[in-house]
Amino acid sequence: MSETRSRVQQNDLLLHEAVIKNEPAAVREALQRPTDVNCRNNYGRAPIHWAASRGNVEIINLLIEAKCDIEAADKFGMRPLLMAAWHGHLDAVKTLVQAGACLAATNKKHNDILQCACARGAADVAEYAISLGAKVQSVDAAGDAPLALAARAGHTAVAELLLDKGAYIDAVNKVGRTALHVTCEGGHCSTAALLVARGAAREARDNSGRTPLHIAAVHRHTELVRALLDAQCHVDATDNNGVTALQMACAQGCRGIVEHLLSFGANVHSQNNVGSSALHAACAADATDIVELLLAHGADPALTDQWSQSPMSVAGGAAESPPEGFRRAARGSFSAIVDLLAATANLDHHHVS
Repeated sequence: MSETRSRVQQNDLLLHEAVIKNEPAAVREALQRPTDVNCRNNYGRAPIHWAASRGNVEIINLLIEAKCDIEAADKFGMRPLLMAAWHGHLDAVKTLVQAGACLAATNKKHNDILQCACARGAADVAEYAISLGAKVQSVDAAGDAPLALAARAGHTAVAELLLDKGAYIDAVNKVGRTALHVTCEGGHCSTAALLVARGAAREARDNSGRTPLHIAAVHRHTELVRALLDAQCHVDATDNNGVTALQMACAQGCRGIVEHLLSFGANVHSQNNVGSSALHAACAADATDIVELLLAHGADPALTDQWSQSPMSVAGGAAESPPEGFRRAARGSFSAIVDLLAATANLDHHHVS
């Protein structure tokens, strides 16, 4: 490698460092040396990417004056305009737009400027993008519209903005989930409340047949489950496998959710497509306190699944696995579960006789 080329590469590195450190004076000095204004790092990022991500308009203008490529894409397909939107820098976004940046550009996940802003909760950037003609119904590679991206991250203000701008509240992505589904994944109560108040379909089903209540339960979001129940979501809705939110909560060992579901009348006798009940799920999860709670609400310890397994059989089968057996023996939980089931079965037997 020639000495000249080595010096240029060193200058390229100095330019990157100056931009990363957010030092306009150092950037000016670096640009006065022999350097490539579009030099890339291992991620395919040029100095303009760093300037955009930091929102430094002065440095952005210096690089533009030095004839940088404002459409340079890194290895993820992120262009400077998308980087500025992703990091919520409105002034940087406006500067790049005024310099002619492509408004229709997308990254490798097909996220455009509006989607980048919505995913990160940048309401001002989102509003500006919409004013420039960005489509509120555009979708990325996963089929998520801007509303879903905002809802998934719990950005309530952005979600409200999008709804005010005409976003379809029940649009579904490639797995059939609505904005309400995806906000339930993260347990975002305020965003869920907004969507419900604006008329979101509370019983919408994804490709697996799961409702928002299922999603909140399986992700262990106790407060959100209560809020959905208060909003009159169907407590005994079943997915494509016949599983209820109660069975999911029992499998997760989440007593708080189980208590909420039972207080709203969840059916403790419901069995899924293979005959498993909430009590089966609680026994398999080694959740002694939930087993006790279900029995107190009338769960039948004699119910069997399609393999003729009772809840006690399920508890015993799980305990036979050596690692799990050792753990349960140490806690005494297996013995406690069996005692509870046996005592309830005996009470039922005496009652019948």
